Amino acid sequence: MRKKIGLVGLDKNKILYFKRKYKRFDFLKIDDQNFFDPESLEISALMVLYEYPVRKLLPTFLKRNYKRFKNLEWLHLSRAGVDECIPQIKNYKFKFTSGKKIQGPNVSEHCLSLLLSLTRGLVKYQIKNTENKFRPTEIKNKKVLITGLGGIGFEIAKKINTFGGHVYSIDHNKQKSSLIKKNFKTKQLKKIVDKFDIIINCLPFTSFTKNLFNKNIFKKMKKGVFFINISRDQVVNMRDFYYYLNKGKFGGAGLDITSKKIMNKKIFIDPKKNFIITDHLAGLTTDNHRRIKFFNKNLHLYCKNKNLINRVSIKKQY
Repeated sequence: MRKKIGLVGLDKNKILYFKRKYKRFDFLKIDDQNFFDPESLEISALMVLYEYPVRKLLPTFLKRNYKRFKNLEWLHLSRAGVDECIPQIKNYKFKFTSGKKIQGPNVSEHCLSLLLSLTRGLVKYQIKNTENKFRPTEIKNKKVLITGLGGIGFEIAKKINTFGGHVYSIDHNKQKSSLIKKNFKTKQLKKIVDKFDIIINCLPFTSFTKNLFNKNIFKKMKKGVFFINISRDQVVNMRDFYYYLNKGKFGGAGLDITSKKIMNKKIFIDPKKNFIITDHLAGLTTDNHRRIKFFNKNLHLYCKNKNLINRVSIKKQY
């Protein structure tokens, strides 16, 4: 029996190309209109390049309706974050890949844009006569802690090094690099967090990292610290964060909001607190070649019955 591969976000010409290249497989274009049609339920693989065609039904598939796909062997999402899948991920019987390593350049650049807006006073100087109260801060020679040293965190580390910052990390993989002065374990965060001038969170949201940054951690941070969260909101206890923001704990703070919180603007700025929020802008880029190249590579590996890349770990939840 010929296997069927469901494709999301590809045009007709690209699907035709795959049909000609991989003749032993059938390819089916999937969207919200036919997601749960009888033919769709027969697919052995579901590959999502762009999610907008299945924006309505993909969440229900990930949470419960995946069980209806009896032949499903593999799910591919091009996004980095898979936190939406955490409640059910242990029940997935299929292989699961994501784009967790391909968004390093764009998300790291967004992180630096937030940080520099705060350290150089681009937010603060929107208030008249601020120059008498605020002086821009250099990254050079500052101690910087990056929590989460995956594809995004590592790209941030490279950029911070070019500014002359001294980079430390928290990462369970303990990968060695000349970019990192020292790596710590997650359980050491509370003990070491007061040593840093800049703290950047890149940890994926899992059941283990939920609310990791809470009042116990914020209380220990040095006054005037710059705090950036480029990860999912749930890694930060937002109630505790806002409490310390209002108490004047931070020299500056920047968040890229990824939850469904409704913002009136894509960018919110509070010059008095030197605080900036962007509405899930970190992942956007005009350079989608990495996403497409990775998509094509994994499709080729699947069709050749070879090991897939960027497998999501059921145990680690990312």
